Formats: sequence, C-alpha cells, structure tokens
Amino acid sequence: MLVYALPGTLETREADLDLLWEAGATGLEERGGQIRAYFDERLEFTGPLAGGEWLEEQEQDWQAAFKRDIRPVVAGRITIAPPWLADEVPATQLPLIIEPGMAFGTGHHATTRLAVEALSALDLNGKNVLDVGTGSGVLAMAAAKLGADLAYGVDIDPQTIPVARENAAQNGLSAPQAQFDEGTLAQGSFTAPAGHAALAEQGYDVLVANLFAELHDLLAATYLEHLRPGGALLLTGILEDRLSLVLAALEREGVRGVEVRQEGEWALVTGQKAG
Repeated sequence: MLVYALPGTLETREADLDLLWEAGATGLEERGGQIRAYFDERLEFTGPLAGGEWLEEQEQDWQAAFKRDIRPVVAGRITIAPPWLADEVPATQLPLIIEPGMAFGTGHHATTRLAVEALSALDLNGKNVLDVGTGSGVLAMAAAKLGADLAYGVDIDPQTIPVARENAAQNGLSAPQAQFDEGTLAQGSFTAPAGHAALAEQGYDVLVANLFAELHDLLAATYLEHLRPGGALLLTGILEDRLSLVLAALEREGVRGVEVRQEGEWALVTGQKAG
C-alpha cells in the first residue's frame, strides 16, 4: 500500500483534502500529526501538496480510520457533521450534514468555522444571503438553517454546484430557500446566471465569502454592489500576513464598522455597507 504523508491535520489542511481526492487518493486519515493519503501509484506533487513523503505499508481499512478520526464541528448555533455522526449533533444545535471529501468546506478548517459563527451571530430570519465561492455549499446552507429566506451560493467551479445541491437536498433544503449556480470571475467582478441579477436587484442583506485575500481585494467593490445599504459583509479565508490587504480594500470602498477576528493564522473580517 502506498501512503503519501503530509504534515498537518484534517483541520489545518482542509483546503488540501479535495486536491488529494482529485489526485486519485483512495482514502485519507489523520495520524500522529500527519494527513495520510492512500494511492494505487506513486505521483509527483507540486504546490500545496509538495513536501510530503511516500511510505509503503500493509493494507488496512482506511475508511474505518478516516471515520474514526473525523469529529462533528460546533460553530455557533450550527454543528457540522458527516452522515455517520449525525446522531451526535446535540438537540440544542442545528445540524448541517456534509459528506467529507466532496468539495471544500467540511467545517474543520478555521475559516469555515469563523464564517459559520459569524452567520450564527446575525438575525437571518427573513433575510437574503449571498455566498460567493460556495464550494460544498456549507455557508449558504448554514444561512438557510439559521432562518434566511434565501441563501444563494455561486461558484466559478462547475463541479461544486452539483455537490452543493446534493448537500442541500441531504439537509432538507431546497429552492427557493437554498439555491446554487455557476458564476464567472472576470475583470474584477463575479457574475452568475440571469436569475442572480433578479435576485440581487434589491441587494442582499448579507454577503459571505470564504476566499483568499487577493480575491477579496479584487472583488471588494463588487461585493458592495450586491449588498443593500447597511448590509453585512463577512469575509474569511484571509491569512494573517495578508490581512492588511483586505482592510485597505474595505477602507477604500468605505465599508464601516470593520472588525477582525482571528483564529491561529486565519482571520475573519466583518463590516457593513454604508448607506
């Protein structure tokens, strides 16, 4: 059995889990401060997957190991759990069931938790929420669970949209409360199908985006175009050493009430559209 061992945990390397699956991993587990990915053949990795080591081990039940290691994640009023741990969600919490490995956003990464916690702190009853870069749909679904009338997720990766829709169906969420569409990103703005324009005409009450700092800088003005005056802006996916870039972008666009919350090397920035 070939094992590619990367330093880190399921939590700290959540963004890399999809890359491992896409590369052909047949299983993942966390052990001894490492992510261990099982492959049928040895591959050459570059970018974020570089720096690991190849090991050869005896066959084992990797699925059992993976299921043993992953735990539900509590984020504000939401608990995110895989299907086999759905019964462990406390009765006082809103359950959000996500199949790990299907798309980025299982709740184990700090950025996802920070965003869900920020959504939990808002009164979303009767509100419209836009999730930019929805991935697995976890933030849009969290908003819907928290009472939003409409949670609309857009992503430029067409492979994520069926996953998000499947996750929504598994959680009993359907249109119009939870909707997902493929968008495009060009010239400093994002767009989605025609339905998006109609939905955004009055402006969203909340916009949440779990992207990297450079994209937040690029899209800051577009974010505000999609928010009503006084609407809430929740931005995460921001590394501490890139935080100043995002703060400068929000100052440039006149966002008020800007606040920062950090967890380790990751940050969440919130604010409101002036109006």
